[in-house]
Amino acid sequence: MKFIIYLLCLIFSLFLQAYDENDLTTLKKTKKCENCDLTNANLSKLDLSNAMLSGANLSFANLTNTNFFKADLSYSSLVKSKIYIANLDFANLEGANLTEARLNGASLRGANLIDATLISTVLSKSKLDEIILDGANLKYTKFRGADLQKAKFNGSILSFTDFSAADLTEAEMIALDLTNSIFTSAKLDKINFMKLMQAIYLEKKLNLNSV
Repeated sequence: MKFIIYLLCLIFSLFLQAYDENDLTTLKKTKKCENCDLTNANLSKLDLSNAMLSGANLSFANLTNTNFFKADLSYSSLVKSKIYIANLDFANLEGANLTEARLNGASLRGANLIDATLISTVLSKSKLDEIILDGANLKYTKFRGADLQKAKFNGSILSFTDFSAADLTEAEMIALDLTNSIFTSAKLDKINFMKLMQAIYLEKKLNLNSV
């Protein structure tokens, strides 16, 4: 039985490392690799500014300190990838899946994450001013100590989201699901609380009508 378990673990680990070498070479040469397989690839510290990676699979990849300035990562998979202190300023991540990704200290100023999935994603102490997260699923996401000035969360799912010590000055937060979200020590200056309270009231009213 132990041998079978070991064999399964070995097969699984080999599967995770099965990125396409041709895809990796193409990306490094041309900065273009749409819909390609880069699962578990090491792209740390590469200059991929303006790269075309729409639909690419970057799950489990090491993207630490990588430059993705204005890169197109729309509808890509970044599940459980390591994106520490990376530059994603003005990158297009619309529809991308960043579930359980780690972006501690990363910069995503002005980035587009409309309809992206960031369940249990960590963005603590990241620079996220003017980021667009409209319609994104941010359940269990951690924004602890992050700079979220003028960020947009319209229609986002913010259930159990942690904003502890985050700067949300002038953020737009018209969210329908704020269940158990944490705002301890967060900076909330100039947020339109009327719109926020209307959203909370609407949620409570819908819940009461459904009983």
